[in-house]
Formats: sequence, C-alpha cells, structure tokens
Amino acid sequence: MTVDKELAELRQKYYGLFVHLFWKEPDTKFLLSLLEGIAERTEGTARLSPVMAEGWQCIHRYLETNDPNEVEYEFVQLFIGPHKPDVLPYESYYLAGSVFQAPLAAVRGFMKEVGLEKKEGELPEPEDTLGFELEIMNWLISKQTNSKDSEEEERWLEFQAYFLKKHLLVWAPSCTQTLESAPHADFYKGAGMLLRGFLEIEKQLFHDRGPKKIESIEAAQNRYGKRRDWKGPVFEAVPPSEGDS
Repeated sequence: MTVDKELAELRQKYYGLFVHLFWKEPDTKFLLSLLEGIAERTEGTARLSPVMAEGWQCIHRYLETNDPNEVEYEFVQLFIGPHKPDVLPYESYYLAGSVFQAPLAAVRGFMKEVGLEKKEGELPEPEDTLGFELEIMNWLISKQTNSKDSEEEERWLEFQAYFLKKHLLVWAPSCTQTLESAPHADFYKGAGMLLRGFLEIEKQLFHDRGPKKIESIEAAQNRYGKRRDWKGPVFEAVPPSEGDS
C-alpha cells in the first residue's frame, strides 16, 4: 500500500466525492458532473463492490429522471429539518445518544494529535459530523501522498487506519443504512449505498494495519452509555469552547 500512489489518489477522489455529498447541499454543476463516465464507473466498481455499483446505478437513474436542484431540498429534509431530521449524521448521536458528547472530544483529540485544525467559519457543525469525518480522511490521504519518504508515508497510513477503526468504521455504516431506509431518501439512498460499499473496501484494505479490532457499534454504545433515542432539537446543547479550533 505504501508505494501505491494510484490507489491513494483513487481513495482521495472518493473521499472528496463524499465530502461534496455530505458536507452540505451539493450544487447542480457538481451533480451533473457525476453523469460523466458513470456507466464505466459503475461497471468498474461492480468487480470490487456490488453495493457501490448499485449505489452508482441509483444515482444514475435519479439524475437522468429528476431535476438535480431537488437534491438540495432532499438534503435539508434528511439532515437539517425543519423538524427532527430523518438522519442525525453525528458520531456522538450514534454512540452516546445526543450531540456534543464524548465521541466529539475523541475526534477533536485526534485532530490535535495529527495537527489538523478546523478553520473558523468552515463548518457550523461539530467535528464528528459525517461530512467532516470524511474530510479528515481526505486530509490524511493528502498528507500521505505528499510525504517526503516511505517512513513518513507509513506514519500517515497508520493515522488513517486508527481514525477508520476508532471512528468512521464504528458508526458510519449504521448511519448509511439509516440513510438508505429514510422516508425522504431518493438520491441519497444511492449515495448511502455508495459510501457503505466504499467503507467496506476501506475496512478490507486496512485489515492488517492499525488497531487489531474494530469495536462493534453496540459495544461502543455501551461504553459511552448511550441514552434512549433523543427527541429534542438537534442543537439544544451549546458546544464547549474548550478544544474548539
């Protein structure tokens, strides 16, 4: 893996794609660009992940039969509200039962360790939201590809393995399944499948690197003492100022 620059570039392209899809509402120009070569992309991913291929097919069907401007409205319904969203894409929510909990502190601690700072005004949500965690992986791969030697590259690969196995791979697959079955998911059903299949490949890719085991979501919930499903507003708590970037 250390010398495979082509693999690193492909992984970074996919993480960049997912950041576009889950960070905020994707714009029309970006969505239409997904149609370029999508048949070949679907065929190529089918050999690696049938789930990813099905995700691409779902996206393809949607973009050929719907106005891409409707995706913005779908994004709002799924992730923002006006009432309780269909999906709450936060690690803290999935593991601890509400936002701004211990998993967020763990993500912030990791960011501090690797030297990544959240820019002021960059994202008005906590760092353990799905879009930001995908951006963390995107950033880590960029550090890997810009390494000056194999030793430095290995270090960034180990950071990637740690973040995947301690964070994204613990809760994000469950989040994508929630998304796929969400009542308002149409375009994002395909996006959820695409991400779920991709994370399964990442899991296989880093099987022998980093932490030996990936904690089950049930074990993580027990460790964090997850409360019953939270019924309050998404942001009834005020994020602590300590540790903010």
